[in-house]
Amino acid sequence: MIDFALKKRYLTTEYEKPNWIIESGLSLAELTAKVAEFEKENDLPKALIKAKTFELLIENARIAIDKEDIFQDKFLAGNIMAEQKRAWRKAVEKAYLSEETEETKRAWEQFGAYSAHGDYSHISPNSRLLMEVGFTGLLQRVEKAEKRGGLTQKQKEFYQSCKIVLNAMITATNRLAEGVKEYNYENYVALSNIAKGAPSNLYEAMQLLTLYFYLHENVAGARVRTLGRLDFMLYPYYKKDLESGRYTKEEIKEMLKFFLYKFWSAKVLYDLPFCLAGKDENGGEVTNELSYLIVETYNELHIYSPKIHIRVSEKTPMDFVKLVLACIRQGNSSFVFVNDEIGTETLRRVGVEERDARNFIPIGCYEPAVWGVEIGCTGNGGVTLPKAVELVFTKGKDYATGLPCGVETGEIRSFEDFVDAVKTQIAYMAEKMTHYVTEIEKHYDKIYPDAILSCQYDASVERGVDVYEGGAKYNNSSCYFWGIATLVDALCAVKKLVFDENYLTFDELWEALQADWVGYENYRTLALHLDEKYGNGNATADELAVQFSKFCATLVNNKPNGRGGVYKAALFSVDNNVYAGARLMATPDGRKAGMPISKNLCATPAMDKNGITALIHSVTKMDHANFPTGSVLDIVLHPSAVLGESGLHAFYGILITYFKKGGFAMHGNVFNVDDLRSAQKDPEKYANLQVRVCGWNAYFVNLSKVEQDDFIKQAEHCKLF
Repeated sequence: MIDFALKKRYLTTEYEKPNWIIESGLSLAELTAKVAEFEKENDLPKALIKAKTFELLIENARIAIDKEDIFQDKFLAGNIMAEQKRAWRKAVEKAYLSEETEETKRAWEQFGAYSAHGDYSHISPNSRLLMEVGFTGLLQRVEKAEKRGGLTQKQKEFYQSCKIVLNAMITATNRLAEGVKEYNYENYVALSNIAKGAPSNLYEAMQLLTLYFYLHENVAGARVRTLGRLDFMLYPYYKKDLESGRYTKEEIKEMLKFFLYKFWSAKVLYDLPFCLAGKDENGGEVTNELSYLIVETYNELHIYSPKIHIRVSEKTPMDFVKLVLACIRQGNSSFVFVNDEIGTETLRRVGVEERDARNFIPIGCYEPAVWGVEIGCTGNGGVTLPKAVELVFTKGKDYATGLPCGVETGEIRSFEDFVDAVKTQIAYMAEKMTHYVTEIEKHYDKIYPDAILSCQYDASVERGVDVYEGGAKYNNSSCYFWGIATLVDALCAVKKLVFDENYLTFDELWEALQADWVGYENYRTLALHLDEKYGNGNATADELAVQFSKFCATLVNNKPNGRGGVYKAALFSVDNNVYAGARLMATPDGRKAGMPISKNLCATPAMDKNGITALIHSVTKMDHANFPTGSVLDIVLHPSAVLGESGLHAFYGILITYFKKGGFAMHGNVFNVDDLRSAQKDPEKYANLQVRVCGWNAYFVNLSKVEQDDFIKQAEHCKLF
């Protein structure tokens, strides 16, 4: 096995400067022209056009052979298929949803109120099946299903498209095998073997995963958002290789370094996730020796992509969880912990069978979906909750533009009137969002047929239906709700300032908001320092959080979508808290216009004044199983709070307490606020300081000033108890 350390310098830039073999294929310009000519001359269904485009690229694109690497994957295909998808989407929007598309774009781009779009960018492959049968096994399954007869024309086209892409993948594997043969014979053998069947050892399994990802993502233009449950999939190969003496543990660790670092070098947008630990569909814990080795190897590499989802059950070994926490404590925070019990329960509530629900996998950032069985479409958009507050005051119009955005909710005479009006605005935005998604989903066959994914799904192959046309067992969609803490704090402020203490009339508060609190500084100070704030164990705030979170979930969960599935609610913002906040006027909680709204399940920055224990107590009053597309709590701890073995145990206690009280997902940062301030002033000295942004990591110095300030505010107020 090649020594990773000797090759690291080359591997760092292998995707920036690929050594394309000129004589191996056409230039990108020639390929683009060839694809355009093919589309122009062939009047075929979109599924066949797409499959044959993939085939054309695989057969004609130039390849690069990485002589210094132990895995091969490169085809010069550019963004040809991604642009093809974009053009098809625009054609559908123009032909069927022109007015709705413009309205929806305006609602997000100008108003920051709600976003809605088709989602084919959270792909969860059946990597477990891929490992078991390989490309040839998938092909044999398709051919067997096709032979049953009595097929409709569309079913015939489906099977044909699957065969085309699978044969193309085999061709791709053989092309790379021949290319690498004279430089790395072991790599040649591995590629040759997986071109003929399933992987027989750990090296072949890793090569198959690497190649599959590149072909689907970088050639076919997909967004593959998980590699699967890596320790579960790869452990049988690991065990067999050790027992047979094929590889030593040290050699496997070197192999893992090449494997993990490859995805780091590829700079996958929002980072590429995979999952470790947790229960399997039979209720057994999957954590094994390889789980530990993967985390240890990853930590030694000092990278933050791939990012790692850690499923935690009551059976997950404490020392494994502490191993991950120790990584976070020393600055490698590209992990998120996910609660097995809540993940399973939340899927059951939207109709997923018990055994399937146990076999969920977090995809993208934290979104649970059944591995290899569900098309989750976990990125369809969502609703900015604090926007509903603005719309009550503005009588349904966006404040900045004066354009319609919500509905007229009438005169507000009591706090109950205000609550009802806010709910009406939220319901209106959620209905607009889900309506648009449902309508565009009816045209997925003209936008995004995906034979590469479909041939991995049992139900899709059995029925002869593409997964994006409802071919999977579960065909679900999503709707997020952003800014729960800002919403609750705004409600509490209205209640206290206007209706309980009569500091201001409702109209006077409206004047203060229009003035962005200028001239009303005393009232803003009152609003900022109220006891009634989300995340502090305050009964009023907690009750409103419970009430509104339940209301939001009820609006969308189990609502039929356009593909034979249902909607699943989510209660986290990713980084939309900055974007939406920039389009939101001042809010009653004292927030100034344009400032970010709260992120994920976090309190408003600097407003969680009673420590993390109170924050957890408040956040877990809400029923997290009501959010089957996920929810997450970000925590920030000072290094002194998690120092030594006792600190690590306290860190573990925070996580387990959160899960026992019903939390779904948690991730966090451990840093000193002084370091953040220094990094902001002198970024060159802190180039490698990484922070957990939302569902991915970034270097602190690469964040915007607004985002950096948000982290500094969080760090200033972090307390353990």
